[in-house]
Amino acid sequence: MKNRSIRLTALLALTAGLAWSGAAQAYWSLDTTPTATINDSAATAQNPYTVKMSGFYVGNATTNNKLTGKWTSGSLTQWSGNGQGMYSGTDNGSPYHALDNNQNTEGVLLSFSASTVLNSIGLGFTATTGAAEYGCVSGGAVIGTVAGSGSCAKGSKTSDVTVDISVFRWTGTTAPTLAGTVAGTMGGWELVGNYGDMIKDTSNPYNLVNSEGKTSSWWLITAYNSGFTQSSGTENRGSLTNSDDYFKLFAAAGTKCTSTVSATGVCGGSSVPEPATLALASVALLGVAGLRRRQSKAA
Repeated sequence: MKNRSIRLTALLALTAGLAWSGAAQAYWSLDTTPTATINDSAATAQNPYTVKMSGFYVGNATTNNKLTGKWTSGSLTQWSGNGQGMYSGTDNGSPYHALDNNQNTEGVLLSFSASTVLNSIGLGFTATTGAAEYGCVSGGAVIGTVAGSGSCAKGSKTSDVTVDISVFRWTGTTAPTLAGTVAGTMGGWELVGNYGDMIKDTSNPYNLVNSEGKTSSWWLITAYNSGFTQSSGTENRGSLTNSDDYFKLFAAAGTKCTSTVSATGVCGGSSVPEPATLALASVALLGVAGLRRRQSKAA
């Protein structure tokens, strides 16, 4: 009976160790110098996991409902406590120092050091020059929206102004060159999703995106524009409008993809065990083997 109990404990330790080997959630605070190389929340000198930011913008002119302009490099600006914004030189709305779709559509390219399943985005500021719409939040999730003069249903609370964003991933294997790419076609880029009703949220896991679990080392986060029509099968969520939305990019969260990627870009979800995990699993296996040897001698 005692041996059986010990064996069960060892097997439980093994199971826990293997479960621990799953990909861990990482997050990056983007509320920093725009040119910095940013470590994730659990990075170490021996195992760095980093991201770099760069800004881009495109004019809002369209033909046949597609953007005709080319992406141009733009300078990001840190607004401490709120994250990254941009003034691309032609905005005349307020607040013009945010990422927005007023005259130009602006965005941030995130370049990760490893293939990453981006799954949530933190916004440090949200605003609009159109009719204000507020998020109704319950349990940390937006469960609906309400016009500026309305009130949320009982059991939820009114949050900040909602904004709409678009999220793209690069499907190539080498680093992309976004500058000069026509925004209405964007060869090599996939429009993962358009997400309405995004709110100011600076607490991980932030606003959820990419429910299919697609992976890439390069992710582009922009203000929403209906001229982004180059990809089919796009995830669309919430109420999407071309009103002048403004936001500042505060953080990003995701998991490292270390397994086989499907033809549609979905990460398999398993992770290569880290050294500490392998050590724990080895201890458990040695414990089981030792018990079996003792049992054989007793027999």
